[in-house]
Amino acid sequence: MECLYKTTTKFTIEEYRKFNRAVMHKNYIMVVTAIALLMIIVGGIVLESPFLIIFAILYPFLFFAATEIGVRRVFNSNKLLQNAEITYEFYEDYLHETHEGGEEKVSYDKFDRIIETKTNFYLMIAKNQGFMISKENMPDGLEEFIRGKKKA
Repeated sequence: MECLYKTTTKFTIEEYRKFNRAVMHKNYIMVVTAIALLMIIVGGIVLESPFLIIFAILYPFLFFAATEIGVRRVFNSNKLLQNAEITYEFYEDYLHETHEGGEEKVSYDKFDRIIETKTNFYLMIAKNQGFMISKENMPDGLEEFIRGKKKA
């Protein structure tokens, strides 16, 4: 079978950070957190509890700090992929990924979902696991090809 499209993405901490943000937003964690914080603030006002109000104000900073620590821990734990150049070849029925540590062939019907942002596509094979594809190096036609693979 002939390769239809080919692109590369460098696996950097910045790319992984963007991936993590996109997956979190799609899981509605931010919305649920915001609603919970509003409820805590209202509870703090009603109960006249400065502790609850201070907690609600500090929580977003603590949440983002903990998220950044987690991103760095996961990225640093995978020495094989750190700053690796990953090549993606798109065929009619499957995606072929290659990097210096190995390769993987995945049929498009195995994708759980496809997340699109302004800069990337994330082809998800599990809730928190997927292929990060930067739009920066994409050949003409690949974006539409990927969009066409989304499940209805």
